[in-house]
Amino acid sequence: MNEKLLLLPILIPAISAMLIATLKFKDRKQRNIFIECCVLLNTAIILMLVIYPPSNTLSLFRFSERAGFALRLDGLGSVFAVLISVLWPLTTLYAFEYMSHEHRETSFFGWFVLTYGVVAGIALSSDLLTLYLFYEVMTLTTLPLVMHEMDGRARYAGRKYLTYSVAGAACAFIALTYAMSNGGGETFRLGGTLGVWPNEPGNMLLWAWFLGFLGFGVKAAVFPFHGWLPSASVAPTPVTALLHAVAVVKAGVFAVIRLTWYVFEPETLSGTWAQYAAFTMVCITIIYGSSMALATQHLKRRFAYSTISQLSYILLGVLLLTPEGLVGALTHMGGHAIMKINLFFCAGAVLCQTEREYLFDMRGLGLGMPKTSLALLISGLALCGLPPSAGFMGKWELGIASAAVNIGHAGILMLMISAVLTVLYVFSIFSIFIMPGKNFDFKTANAGVKDPGYEMLFPLGILAAGAFVYGLYSEPMIKYFSRIAQGVL
Repeated sequence: MNEKLLLLPILIPAISAMLIATLKFKDRKQRNIFIECCVLLNTAIILMLVIYPPSNTLSLFRFSERAGFALRLDGLGSVFAVLISVLWPLTTLYAFEYMSHEHRETSFFGWFVLTYGVVAGIALSSDLLTLYLFYEVMTLTTLPLVMHEMDGRARYAGRKYLTYSVAGAACAFIALTYAMSNGGGETFRLGGTLGVWPNEPGNMLLWAWFLGFLGFGVKAAVFPFHGWLPSASVAPTPVTALLHAVAVVKAGVFAVIRLTWYVFEPETLSGTWAQYAAFTMVCITIIYGSSMALATQHLKRRFAYSTISQLSYILLGVLLLTPEGLVGALTHMGGHAIMKINLFFCAGAVLCQTEREYLFDMRGLGLGMPKTSLALLISGLALCGLPPSAGFMGKWELGIASAAVNIGHAGILMLMISAVLTVLYVFSIFSIFIMPGKNFDFKTANAGVKDPGYEMLFPLGILAAGAFVYGLYSEPMIKYFSRIAQGVL
C-alpha cells in the first residue's frame, strides 16, 4: 500500500472539523449523520492501513539534518491505532444523545473530530520528534473540550490541565533533544536507537530518560503529576471517557513505551537508579489511585482515580524492561480502554438522566436504570479481574511477567493490594445501586428515572460485551503482542 495514505487519518478529521464549523446543516440529525460518517470513514482507513500496512516511511519534510517529520505504521503503532479507531465511533454515537442536553454542540464536535486526527498522528509517528509534535498539539485540541462548559470549574480544570501539560512538555523536550543529539532521532526501532552506553549511575543518558518518563508520565497520570486528571472530570462525559480511557492517558503510556523501548535501550536502563525510581513511582501510584477511588463519593472522579491506578499497571509492565512485561502492558492497555470507557459512559448516563453526580444521591437507581446498571456491573466485574474478562487477562500477563524479575515481586504485591481495593470501590457502587438499605422507598427514588436512548445504550451494550469477548479471545492478540515485543512487527 502506498505510504502517502498515512496522511489520510490525519487530514480527514482536520477537513471534517472545518466543515462542521462552516457548513449550515438543516438540523441536528443531518449534522450528526455527517459527523458519524466522517468518523467511520477515518476508522475504515485506519483499519485498512493496519491490515495492509505500507512498508515504507512517509518523510514529509525535514527541519534540519537530524530533525524531520515522518509517518510510519509499525506493530506498536497499529495497537494504538486500532484502539482509537474502534472506540472513537462508539463515543461519537454516545455523544449525540449526551450533548443534546448541553450547549455549543457544533464547537464541541469540531474539536472532538479534530482530536481524532491528532491522536491518529501519534500512533502513526515514525520518530520521537514527530510523536512529540502531535503529542503537544493534542494538548491544544483537547483543552477546549475540557473547558467546554466555560464556568468556574471548567476554567480552573483547563488551567490545571494546561499547567501540568506544559511542565511535562518541558521535561519531555529535554529527553527529545538529548536523544536527537546522540542519534536517537531516527525511525523508531525496538531495542533503541541510541547505541550502547556505559551503565553508570548518574550519567546523562539515565537523567535524560528519567526526565522523559516524567514528562510523558504527566499525561499517564503518574503520582504526583496526576492532579489534572480528576479535575478534568468536569468536562462532558464523552470527553472524560476519551481522556481517561483512550486519547490523552493512553497517548502518555504509548509515548513512555516509545521512549523506553524504541529510543533508549531497555538493556541499558535495566538495573539502574532510573528504572528503580520510575518503578517506585508507578507502585506508589497504583496504591494511591485505588485508595482515592475507594474514598471518593463523586462517581466520575472515582473512575478517574481508578484510571490513575490502572494506567500504572500498564507502566509497571513497561518498566520491567522484559519482552514479557511489554506483552502484559499491551494486553492490559487494550482491555482497560474497553472497560473504563464503558464505566464512564455509565456514569454519564446516570448524570444525563438524573443530574446526580455523587454516590449518596444514587441509592436505589439500579431498578430505575436496569440496562445502565447491568452494563456497569459487567464492566465493573471485568475491571475487578473476573475470569475470563479483559481485566483478568491483563493482570494475569502482568503477574507472570513480574514473577520472572526480581524488581517485579514488589509490583506483584502492589497489584494484589490494588485488586482488593478495586473490588471494594466497584462493589460499593453496586450495593448503593441495588441494595440501598432496609425500608428504602424505591418508587420515590426512581420517580421519572429511566435508561437513556439507543444512542447511549448501544455503545454501553457493545463495550460491556467487549470486556469479556476481549478476554475470551485474547490468545491471538497476546501472540500478536509477543511478535511486537520480539521485534517481528
